[in-house]
Amino acid sequence: MSVALKVAATKDHALKVPDGDDQIAMLHSALEDSIYISWEVNNTYQAYFTAWDDESVAYQMLTVQNMVEIDGQWFVIKQCEPDYSNGIGTTAVTLQHISGEISRMHIYGSDPVDWGQYSHTGNSNVSLDVPDSTDTVAQSVSPGDILNAFFGGDNGKNWNITYQVIGSFNNAMVENPYAAGSGKDAISRILEAWSSAVFWPDNLNLRIYSHDEFYKDYGHRYDYLRDTSEVQLQYDTTDMSNAARLVGATQEIQTTSDTGLPNGSLTASGGAQAVIADAKKYLGVPYVYGGGRPVGTANPYNGMDCSSFVSRVYYDFGINIPAYTVSMESYGHEISRDQVQTGDMGFYGSKGASYHVCMALDNSTMIYEPAPGQSCKTQSISSFAPSWWERNDDMAKVVASGSSSDNGTASTADSKEQYYFAPFYFVDETSRQRWGLFVGDDITSDTITDKEQMKAYAESQFKANPDFTLQLTVDPGKEIIEGDMVRLEIRPADYVTKVDLVGYQKYPYSHTQPSTVVLNSNAQNVLDYQSSQAKKLNAAFEKLSQESQDKINAALNKKPETIMITQKEANEIGQYVDKQRQDSGG
Repeated sequence: MSVALKVAATKDHALKVPDGDDQIAMLHSALEDSIYISWEVNNTYQAYFTAWDDESVAYQMLTVQNMVEIDGQWFVIKQCEPDYSNGIGTTAVTLQHISGEISRMHIYGSDPVDWGQYSHTGNSNVSLDVPDSTDTVAQSVSPGDILNAFFGGDNGKNWNITYQVIGSFNNAMVENPYAAGSGKDAISRILEAWSSAVFWPDNLNLRIYSHDEFYKDYGHRYDYLRDTSEVQLQYDTTDMSNAARLVGATQEIQTTSDTGLPNGSLTASGGAQAVIADAKKYLGVPYVYGGGRPVGTANPYNGMDCSSFVSRVYYDFGINIPAYTVSMESYGHEISRDQVQTGDMGFYGSKGASYHVCMALDNSTMIYEPAPGQSCKTQSISSFAPSWWERNDDMAKVVASGSSSDNGTASTADSKEQYYFAPFYFVDETSRQRWGLFVGDDITSDTITDKEQMKAYAESQFKANPDFTLQLTVDPGKEIIEGDMVRLEIRPADYVTKVDLVGYQKYPYSHTQPSTVVLNSNAQNVLDYQSSQAKKLNAAFEKLSQESQDKINAALNKKPETIMITQKEANEIGQYVDKQRQDSGG
């Protein structure tokens, strides 16, 4: 039997859901039993079918990069394998869901590109100057921030892409979240940063779900031998890990040392560089209104605002100034714009009512905490010029520590990198006691400064239980839904559990082909199955014990029927009889 499918060709193979402006033809020669969709959550979304040559326009359109609609979704043809045998021509077709085509788009961010004659939203007025290389910087972002950077505005319009975030997500620290890359890279960054997130596209509507929003109980069940002919269960401990060395964030600790040089001589290094290095270590720390207080006690990496950031840098050099802009004004004296140097404070607003502050790295560059939703960053002073500048004399002395001094011996400011807490070994004891010790690679974080938080992070990275695969063969016509949370019952194993459907190979048009379903493997599934196995084992022991007792009773009662027992059981019976005689005095 064959089924009718839409085949479409868009102009220049544009990425879009085909519509009335495109060439569309109906294919009537696709074999219904050959059409299947293969899906694995956050990984595979493909389709396959075979059609015979009915000399139709649609059959001739089965070429790469044309599209076919299957089960309400559009798939792009990636491979075609024509075959001619016994006078009949057929073509086997492999397709990828249309959302996979986002790997064709590329966003360059701030990277320089001269677009020339090609229409693009980027700036073609680029310089020949090579931009300064920047270190990897972690920023506090949400999934929506990354989606918007890649698919928002004209980027999404040019590629006919829309997107949604469904469910609640906390911000996470992501390294270079907006770095240049493909649309596929953007989705991968989200799935890596939020491990429980689910990517589920509806054609070119890209959707990021939280786990609880994606998986719902629709009342479906799979019962072995009722609508499920085969259930395969498999343990695999290959990739397990439940122990590792944990390495957290580091900080720059400022030090001073006597150079031994007399007054007026140059020290070994300048203080300005130490101030710059200290300020830059906070790059990427999120803006948190009221965060970082009290300065010197609160963890600055949990977030700071503009004034607590500047106050914190000063504190790192033993200089105490308030963490409030208006109060900070009295801790400096005004200087002109052309006098600005490292460590000077730039105020915004009117004097006595300032509302924002930054700190100069040099005469042309400043560093500051910008606003909610952003993170500590540097930019040119001219691009966001303060209303006026002030200099704190104590900070000016630190900056000038590399030049001559008035009396005594010269000293130099330096810094050393130090862990917030010493790297330590950590074990998930529950997993170790159940399965044994599986030591994995170091688990590291550039942002975690608290030891207990590091333990919690490590537990989320461990693979504390074996992979536990549940693969079912289900009857034709059984409804299969992405995001389904199903009830599974295997009566011979005394096993009942609730599981997420995480993959399938389904035949949406076939009345004879059974589908294959893959259910999730989490710790609770493993424990549920272990519990059922323990019950079976206990029942087996109880049965064995009862059978042995029956044989002993039969021997004591001298039943005439033949009793089949093992040598071990005979010995046990003999010992039991002797004990009974001794107890009875006989």
